[in-house]
Amino acid sequence: MNRNRSIQAPTDAAQQRTMAAEQAVQKALRKARKDNKPITVTGLATAAGVSTNFIYRYPVLRAQVEALRRARRTAPSAQSSATDVEAAASTLVRRLSQQLADARRTHRDEVTELRQALEVAHGELLTLRRKPEDAARGDRRIDDMPSPAPE
Repeated sequence: MNRNRSIQAPTDAAQQRTMAAEQAVQKALRKARKDNKPITVTGLATAAGVSTNFIYRYPVLRAQVEALRRARRTAPSAQSSATDVEAAASTLVRRLSQQLADARRTHRDEVTELRQALEVAHGELLTLRRKPEDAARGDRRIDDMPSPAPE
């Protein structure tokens, strides 16, 4: 149990740092939308106090940055906010759809494995049920019977 605690504490701390960094990037994104300044990953990372690698490692954050960049290039500032929200929602839908597809694939594979195991178990049960019946009846296989005497 001590081992679990010694592993759990650093894991929890890492998760909290990651969540805090994600929130900082989100806050920097909101500020960048309001300020209407050019958007760069480096600029956002500096404003959020995280590394550029952090933003690149999280596809959701990177997609939001890219969506904001595209919106700035193509739309006036009044429409960019709506476009960003739609892009973020679209990214979220894509991410959740991918997670659902992965979960379904995993579930399907597990069900297939369980069905195969069940078939094997049924076969073994059938074999075990037949053995006592064969012995009780005195049934013998053809290979076990003596060959007829030559005439």
